[in-house]
Amino acid sequence: MKRLRPVNPHNSIDMEGDPVSDTILNPLLSQPRIINFSGVEIDSPLLLQVELESERLVETIRLYGDRPFVYIVASGQEALVTETLESLAKIRSTCYPHALFVLSGDYSKMADDDLQVISIETTQPEDILQAVEDFCRQRFSFDLNGLDNQNQNALPEKTEVLIVGGGITGLYGAHRLRAAGVLCHVVEARDIVGGIWSQYANATSQVNTSEGAYRLIEREVRANRDHSTTAEILRDMSIIVAQIKDNLFTRTRATRIEGSSGAYTVTVEREGSSHTIACKGVILAINDRIGPPREITWRNQDQFNGLVCQGISDKARDVDWQGKKVAVIGMGAFAVENVRTALENGAEHVTVVCRRHGTVCPKIIDYLNFATPYDENFLHDRKSNIRNMMLWKKLYDLSGATQPECWMGKIKHEGHTISVSDIWFIAHFLGKLATQSGTVTGLYDHGLVVDYDTRIEADVIVNCVGFHRNSPVVKQLCGRDTMYNNNYIDKDLMYLADAYIDDDVFNSFFGSSVLEMTKFYMDVFIHFFNNQEFETMINSAGIGQIDINDRRWSHYIAGAESLIRNYPTFDDAARKQIDKRTANFLEAHDLETYVAANRREWHDLHEMLSGRRMKEAECLPYVFDKLVG
Repeated sequence: MKRLRPVNPHNSIDMEGDPVSDTILNPLLSQPRIINFSGVEIDSPLLLQVELESERLVETIRLYGDRPFVYIVASGQEALVTETLESLAKIRSTCYPHALFVLSGDYSKMADDDLQVISIETTQPEDILQAVEDFCRQRFSFDLNGLDNQNQNALPEKTEVLIVGGGITGLYGAHRLRAAGVLCHVVEARDIVGGIWSQYANATSQVNTSEGAYRLIEREVRANRDHSTTAEILRDMSIIVAQIKDNLFTRTRATRIEGSSGAYTVTVEREGSSHTIACKGVILAINDRIGPPREITWRNQDQFNGLVCQGISDKARDVDWQGKKVAVIGMGAFAVENVRTALENGAEHVTVVCRRHGTVCPKIIDYLNFATPYDENFLHDRKSNIRNMMLWKKLYDLSGATQPECWMGKIKHEGHTISVSDIWFIAHFLGKLATQSGTVTGLYDHGLVVDYDTRIEADVIVNCVGFHRNSPVVKQLCGRDTMYNNNYIDKDLMYLADAYIDDDVFNSFFGSSVLEMTKFYMDVFIHFFNNQEFETMINSAGIGQIDINDRRWSHYIAGAESLIRNYPTFDDAARKQIDKRTANFLEAHDLETYVAANRREWHDLHEMLSGRRMKEAECLPYVFDKLVG
């Protein structure tokens, strides 16, 4: 049986002079639900209160299937434990494993990949809980050093495809090319790969769209019911790093791309030396949207008695949120994430200060956007869309959350991502969260000033005012100003960098998920890589030239739609992509199950935020029950 060893969560590595924690601990998964079969009295908020002999035991555990489970067992419970775990076998997975903490008896034969059996030599409740905590810190942490394969091999003189950039897009591209039998190499300028997820995400960050639409690699495991956390995303990346370790070079920056389709020469710099790599194809998987974070020092900031921090990376990791009044400046995805973190960790109240109100989506609407069937034109049923939108609007009305200025003619502002959060609406309803339109014009000893005359008290101020936009480096690298609207610059030179997200994304089959977009366009790249149809494709209706500086998500959608119309191959690829994604969702939960679990979580959030048991009549009404059927 497995023995535990401690994890140090506070080591650090240096990336571009910015020390960060090298251990990311998944905060959700590190707090498992506990079922106590042992008879030892355990007092913990993680303990699920159930009747062990009840027929509803398994049903209850399934309802809480968004967390890993640990079972405290001893001699005499073997039959009940065996029956229970056999009934739950299908919900154990790499994402949500279960563990047996054995006080006495022999349960070793029950161990498998997703059920760990751990012997602990104690019957003291506090020691048992410490063992559980130690296990979870080990199991659900991720070491960022695993994203640096420290490849000391010489750079290749030639390859078939060179990928510039080792973020989620570049790594997925390498994964797909490898599967297709295409020799590729990846160069990454930073010390580690991972892109935004290793540079700016923190331990509490979650994917801003449902996990089924953000699955980096396919595995035979159930989908994440909620949204993938940083540790999960980085763990998937590390699997790809292990696959391509000999062909991946960090600390290697591309400086020039010359030549034309089928015969490129890429100049790279590594450890102060210049090298050239000949290749047939190039994929630019570079980040030219999110640049350095905006640094702001407000007027009279030195007079503020509280804490000012940024809401990116782990800059807020040591904040004591408990009982604090918090002000979050900004309303993009990072801002909404920090609102959730503050409230989940006991903040008394959060005020969001923003120049304009962004759009926040309840999780079930996001789920439906990806899991609802599409018609032959890759569109959702119009009546269902209208119904869902009206329920969404009703939630705004009932919760008291400020509706975005664009609602409902446009779902979102141009360039603004829709954030996904249930806690946003519940916290507004409970009076724990408010938004204030305006510009922060200074601080004072007990808070901040908005538009020179409105004072907001705060103990903690979190800066989430966004990032400078990187200038596209395509012209610098290869002297190009334009590209086709299906991500090509020319044949075999694809530009997979992110674009402005505009208002046409909601009903697209890849939504606003950069990974879903990448999956489709990697199919396109592989198809045309050794295919002479490219010129025919370019001359197809809808494939036009766009300014690289002005490319938008709607351009990519139009390019995909044109390819689907003109090539049965891509119609088939898109449908397979949707079917696989839908299967990922339904593997974990059909709509009825999801609604039940989401409803339970909805109620739990009320009790967490209020700090007391709440009757359903006191809660923000759950308006989505009627979706079932």
